[in-house]
Amino acid sequence: MSKIIDGREIALAINDKVKKNIQDLEFSVGRAPKLASVLVGSSGDAEIYVNMQKKAAELVGIEFASHEMDAGISKDELFVKIAELNADETVTSIIVQKPLPEGIQHDSVVASIRPEKDAEGIHTFNLGKILRKEADIVPCTPGAIMKMLRMQQIEFYGKEVVIIGHSAIVGKPLSMMMLNEMATTTVCHIGTYEKGDLASHARRADVLVVAVGKAELVKGDWVKDGAAVIDVGINKTAAGIVGDVKFSEVVEKASIITPVPGGVGPVTVSILMRNVSRAYRNQHS
Repeated sequence: MSKIIDGREIALAINDKVKKNIQDLEFSVGRAPKLASVLVGSSGDAEIYVNMQKKAAELVGIEFASHEMDAGISKDELFVKIAELNADETVTSIIVQKPLPEGIQHDSVVASIRPEKDAEGIHTFNLGKILRKEADIVPCTPGAIMKMLRMQQIEFYGKEVVIIGHSAIVGKPLSMMMLNEMATTTVCHIGTYEKGDLASHARRADVLVVAVGKAELVKGDWVKDGAAVIDVGINKTAAGIVGDVKFSEVVEKASIITPVPGGVGPVTVSILMRNVSRAYRNQHS
């Protein structure tokens, strides 16, 4: 039977450290760090995530400023708002919530944020620093995964790591972070699935990370005995919220596993707060 990782407990530990780091610097800076959130239009999921960010920010001493814009704004108008936040010296970090209206690409908006104010660590400049093992501010979900595994004393050197999902904000940066730790890393995607090789790759994993958004894709017979399993997926089904892993089966095989909900999600928000704290330190050191 697996050890079930409590993401909320890990998030609290990260938040405590972030709060102390901010308190140590705030006196000399003269003001608290500020996270500016840009939300365009209305989206139930985005608004839930914004509320989570706001609550976490309040806990650690980060000022949270919400900028809500009409769904009908133009790309140029959104860029003007980002430029204003870039120029505002009181704004430490900026996050642009997804989804954005059709016709406005999230990547192009992120590219307009000053790299040192990129709260999510997904600006091209910050992603590039991962390759050179110089990243201080990292994408939030990969940062959460690495933190959770380290807190379980997982050794990466020489281990077989399989990541199912190759998105630019989870799978790809996480693969680079694992390679930096000398793990033997395989990234699987739709091509792997269509060729019929997905299960065979998963069975080799000492560490298996699943981030594809497909409910209960990974079954128990896909998982090697004693593997560490990180489930990033959040899927709404008739039975409730489930992950990308069939938990009831995999929990019998893995050494450790993250639940959904209550696993990676809370830690991801705490890594966002850690990014803001580090940006604050960097901007005032």
